[in-house]
Amino acid sequence: MPHVVVRVYEDSGPLIGVLREREGEVRDIMTSVPGFVMYGIMDTGGGAVSVTVCEDRAGTDESIARAARWIKTNLPDARIDPPRILQGEAVVRFQAEGIPDRAAHLAVRIFNEPAPPGLRDHADAIRVLMTTAPGFRAYMAVETDGSGISIIAGDDKAATDAIAERMLKFVTTRYPEMQPRTMAQLIEGTGIFRFDAQVALA
Repeated sequence: MPHVVVRVYEDSGPLIGVLREREGEVRDIMTSVPGFVMYGIMDTGGGAVSVTVCEDRAGTDESIARAARWIKTNLPDARIDPPRILQGEAVVRFQAEGIPDRAAHLAVRIFNEPAPPGLRDHADAIRVLMTTAPGFRAYMAVETDGSGISIIAGDDKAATDAIAERMLKFVTTRYPEMQPRTMAQLIEGTGIFRFDAQVALA
């Protein structure tokens, strides 16, 4: 399965503004990472969250190094807090077809516990559940060391909230013996841009 790295910038300073101005340069840097699958970044209002998906960890490690070099070179005097870096394996990942051009609303949920065991075996059922939700754009579940992350993209906040509720009901129905996972952090924001490889992994 693809490897994912999530960078959480609590205070991104001028980063978002500069990224908007130099989108083409960022695209070239990230899409040329070996094994590149997807890159996206969202503005959280004062901070930022970026998500990179590659075929393996070597690719995401390279993306981390490239991002750090780009910021050091292009924003040498900016006060940007080092990002919190979370990474792991994508358990399930899919997106809608014909996604609108307008910016998406994104919700990143960081949990204290990993994804339920065997969740990947239910990928087809989850795909149907998610892709039929109004305003759905993309969903990904990531398993890190001892914890989990879900990333939802929708047309607006109402859509991401409804999709999250669908997933909660799915998990509690399929895993009645499990206690609901504890969410350590919810980060929401607006998508700035997203780049996909020509042939992305399912």
